[in-house]
Amino acid sequence: MDWRCEWCGKPHEENDPPCDNCGHGTFEEAVVRRTDLADDGGLESTTVWVCTECGRTHTKHSPPCSRCGNHKLVKEEQRVDDDELSVPSYFDLVTPRYVLGLVVVLALAGLFVGGLTGVIDVPGFGNDVPAVENVPGEADTAGSIDLATVESAYLDTVNETRANASDDGVSRNERLDEVAAFTNQRLIKSEYGDGSLPTRDRIAELVGDSCQGGFAVETYTLQSSDYASGDTLGSAFAAEQFADSEISAASTTTVGVDTHTAPNGTVFLTQIVC
Repeated sequence: MDWRCEWCGKPHEENDPPCDNCGHGTFEEAVVRRTDLADDGGLESTTVWVCTECGRTHTKHSPPCSRCGNHKLVKEEQRVDDDELSVPSYFDLVTPRYVLGLVVVLALAGLFVGGLTGVIDVPGFGNDVPAVENVPGEADTAGSIDLATVESAYLDTVNETRANASDDGVSRNERLDEVAAFTNQRLIKSEYGDGSLPTRDRIAELVGDSCQGGFAVETYTLQSSDYASGDTLGSAFAAEQFADSEISAASTTTVGVDTHTAPNGTVFLTQIVC
């Protein structure tokens, strides 16, 4: 189309007014958008119609103005520099705000991983007992002594002693066993490695509903080389415990127990008692 109505912008094949659409009696030559930018310093032009009252631009002469209702629009040629049409690179998007956001995300990710592995105590992180990595010593044996046997002999001796004192026996709780192992391993890592002790609040969070009336954490140590078997070592731990422990009280009914051998052969027994 080479001609269009000067008033409404309808295109026509020939300069033969009046307009088929609005009846206006004047046509103008249609303006074709330029694409040969090389002759104009890299600028691209296009024709728009500008309202004389509010300045709003329109793509064609179609009064009234869509913003203010004014019926007078004037033709203007707009030029757009190539720089305004260019797409920013990824490096242009790396603003200080973006960098700060990235640092915050990485810090939160570090807290998440630290809380998951037990390296960092994160209140409210979750109720799963985290694993403690790279704990010095042995979790299953003390030389030729099986630590599971030590734990069983310890509890058997405790219950026999309580029965002789007309107290009810204590029962072992799997959840408390896990919390006792977490606490014991963190204790050993703090003394023989580069770890730190968990806070009481962290232990309480992990204990959760397993202890309804409060809890206590107790740790005893004995040298494994002084005992010939798991039974004798477990009984010796019970004797240590009854010397000054809350577990001898009749109100104590539930325990969690863990034993771990330090690098120097010392066996740590840690228990959570309710």
